[in-house]
Order: sequence, then structure tokens, then C-alpha cells
Amino acid sequence: MASNKTAGRKTLAPAEQAGPEYIGKTPADEAQQIEALRTHQLELVEKFGDGLPWQPEHYEAAIRSELHRGCEAFLRAGRYLLVARECALRGEWSGMLQRLGMEPRQAQRMMEAARRVAMLPNASTSTHLVAAVNNESKLIELLSLPEDQFAELAEVGETGDLALDDIVTMSVRELREQIRELRADVDAKDQRISKLSDDLNKEHEKVSKANRRWKAADPDQQLIILKQSVTEAEQAVLLVLGSDKTGLRAAFRALAAHASDNDQDNDAAIYLSDVIGRLLTAVRMVRDDEELPISIPLVNDGAEG
Repeated sequence: MASNKTAGRKTLAPAEQAGPEYIGKTPADEAQQIEALRTHQLELVEKFGDGLPWQPEHYEAAIRSELHRGCEAFLRAGRYLLVARECALRGEWSGMLQRLGMEPRQAQRMMEAARRVAMLPNASTSTHLVAAVNNESKLIELLSLPEDQFAELAEVGETGDLALDDIVTMSVRELREQIRELRADVDAKDQRISKLSDDLNKEHEKVSKANRRWKAADPDQQLIILKQSVTEAEQAVLLVLGSDKTGLRAAFRALAAHASDNDQDNDAAIYLSDVIGRLLTAVRMVRDDEELPISIPLVNDGAEG
């Protein structure tokens, strides 16, 4: 039998929602997106905002107060700009830049400088860098370096031919020229590496194509392929041997002519004979290779009787 103790019970009011006000008032997926954005903003404030809670007017005032006050203030303004760029609603960012009298490119440079310095491993490293540069114009020039070289300069004190201690006495123009030369060296090195990589890829593709061609061929076609390989090697040897004006033959002629003009015929003849002997020996070794499964007929090269 059901209890009468529950009869007439009043309906309880819904439990009060705990947490941000949007929870329970928006679809679950939108609420998750809003919470993710909120978490991202808090992380930015913690990392770049020096704990200053996000409010557009607060950050605009903070950025304005840091402008034109030296390198450290330049970096602080760049950190505040990073927070503002990520947290600002549509239209707030461009309006803030206009009120600050700042071009988007200038803001981008300041944010990039702040981001790179923030990525350095410790505070002492970044402090040393800022002290050596001591000028926002020089710091902007350093942004032309690749990120790894920028970090190397800060951490090690030099990168390539550019030393942090030398930057102290450099003018902005001298630093720009030094960085341009350094980048040229890096670009040339990258081009050499890229060309080598391309050559290796082409060679690999060539070998792969030859292997595919070989596997698809019947024995008669494979014999033709092998003959082509021998012919190519033969042509390479003949090319090195050259003609009256190129290669080994031309070198022989030049040496012999010099010897004839200076009464050195006997010495030159012995030397050239030795060269010919070594070449003929190398050819005979190919001909008489014991690993060859067939016998190659002798060719009258003047050595056999």
C-alpha cells in the first residue's frame, strides 16, 4: 500500500545553476566552444597579459602607456597586443589599432617580437638579449632571422658571424646589413641542400623506373637493357679518352709537345707509357674477369703475340 506521507508534496524549485551563466542556456556544443574560448583567453592573459584581466579599454590603455618607452616597454606592449588580438570581438581589434594610431604591420612586428622572446628558455636569456639590443628598431631587425637562429643568438650569444656583444655597438643600418649577409649565406646553404635533395630524388626515381622496366621485361628485352648499360659505360670511357683537343688524348699531346720543346722526350715517353700500361691492364682485368660466366675472345691490342 502506498504511503500517504507523499500526498500533497509541493514541487521543488529547480536547482540553481552553478558555473558560468551560459551553462544550461545554450546548446551543449556551443557551450563547449564558449568554454574553450574562455580557457584560451585565460591562458593568454596568464602568459602575455601579466595577469591583467581582459577588457578592451584596459588593454588599450596599457598598450598606449608602453609605447615609445624603450625596448622592454615595446615587448610589454607586444604581449598586450597578443592578448587583445585573440580576445577582441569582431571590430574591436581594428578600432583599437586606429585609436592607438598603429598600423597593422607595426602591431604584427610587436606581437612577433613578444612571441619570440617569450619562447626563449629562461628569463635571464631574454634579459640578456634585451639588454644587448636595447632598441626596438634593432629588435625588429632581428626578426628577419629564422626562429632557430634568433633563439641561438639569445641562448649562445652568436649565430653565424653575428655576435650579441657586437650588436651593442652596431647601428640599425649596420645590423640590417649583417643580417642580410647572414641570411644570404643561409639561403645559399639551403639552396645547395635543396639541389642535393632534388638530385637524390631524381636519381632514386631513375633507379626505381629502371627496376620497374627491368621486372616488366622478358629475357630478350633484358639483354637489350644490359647492352644499353654497357654502351653507356663505354661511351663514358671514350668521352674521358677524348679527342685531339679534349680529355686524355689532348693531355697526352700537350705533355708530349712540352717534352719535345724542352729535350725531355725520354722522361715523358716513360711516363706516358706507364699511363697507357695501367689503362690497358685495367681493360684486360675487365676482359679476363674470372666471375664472367662466358669467355670473351682476345682482341689484338698489341700485347699478345
